[in-house]
Amino acid sequence: MFNDLVESLIMNKQLIFFCPNILNDGLKTTLNIYLNYFSKYFNVCLVTNTPNNKYLKNLNRKIKIVNPKIKLISNSNFFNIIFCTFLALKNVNKNSIIFSLHNHLLLLVIKYFDRSLKIILRTPNAIMNDKKNIEYKYLKKQILLNNLFINLYKNSNLIVTFSKKNQLYLSKKLKKQNVVHINNYFKKNSGKKKIKKIYNVFFVGTLSFIKNPEFFLSNTIKLLKTKKIKIHIVGDGPNKKQLQEMSKNYKKDIFFYGHVNEPFKKFSLKMDLLCITSRYDGTPNVLGEAMSYKIPCIAPKEIGLCKILINNGKFGHLFNAENNKNFRDKILFALENYKSSIIKAELGYNSLERFNMKNTLGKLKKEIYKI
Repeated sequence: MFNDLVESLIMNKQLIFFCPNILNDGLKTTLNIYLNYFSKYFNVCLVTNTPNNKYLKNLNRKIKIVNPKIKLISNSNFFNIIFCTFLALKNVNKNSIIFSLHNHLLLLVIKYFDRSLKIILRTPNAIMNDKKNIEYKYLKKQILLNNLFINLYKNSNLIVTFSKKNQLYLSKKLKKQNVVHINNYFKKNSGKKKIKKIYNVFFVGTLSFIKNPEFFLSNTIKLLKTKKIKIHIVGDGPNKKQLQEMSKNYKKDIFFYGHVNEPFKKFSLKMDLLCITSRYDGTPNVLGEAMSYKIPCIAPKEIGLCKILINNGKFGHLFNAENNKNFRDKILFALENYKSSIIKAELGYNSLERFNMKNTLGKLKKEIYKI
């Protein structure tokens, strides 16, 4: 009877997921996982103002969707945040918790004046907490803004971050105990690789400065002279035209697919090697997803959680970030020793038990129950 009462109180809680704009990136993947999982345990509402209607149509019908689809507002990030904050507050009741996935600033300012408001925030992909880190040179431009954000974090009821390092940094800086380290969830799929004469080398991600697809393409083009490979780029973004210009003389060897929903489900059998080339990152979802299909991977050593996912090279290949020669050498090594790459990928697949539902989403659910 007591358990039934507890379950009833839990089900009365409303989780309002705050995501002003839904782009075709890793955040959308995380949002999708969160919505589908937490709608089993809470009344879930998604507040957004996005033209990404195709994505919303595929969500669980139990989820309440607030999406006015006002394009004029969504075109301006500043006004869209203000508008979606208003929409979120409009849907708040005494049992509501706002779960902010990005653009937290205005919500946290409001929370400062209204202590009854309950807010969970998920930290962005990269937090500048180590000046020695290679990511620092890109994140240092955001020092002032980051410090402003982080000082406001203390107003939230729960801070969710992707690494133990971030948790320790935020707990110490804010002098608060409500910072939790929650890994991303990766569902184990299946796959099998074999030695080939011609290998398919893939890049999957947003074609943007952060993901650095130019680094991937310029280096793999050079490898065409020495190794039989085909180059595949899955994704869309502002740098697409530049990449197409770079590849115009290699149309037989380079293939562009644009944005693809569930790219690993579609291409896993074709993928022989996945390359991550980000300038900075958090938990690279594409790396975890590739590992879940037993796809051999190569990733930058000191970027985000790449080293942790690949376990310092035991589950894949690591290269020195932005080092052209080292990147090419690692690709050649991975392909010329493909049997070893397959073994690493198998070990990586088995290691994903660290990121199972109980250790990730289940852990977060318990933290939400406490609020």
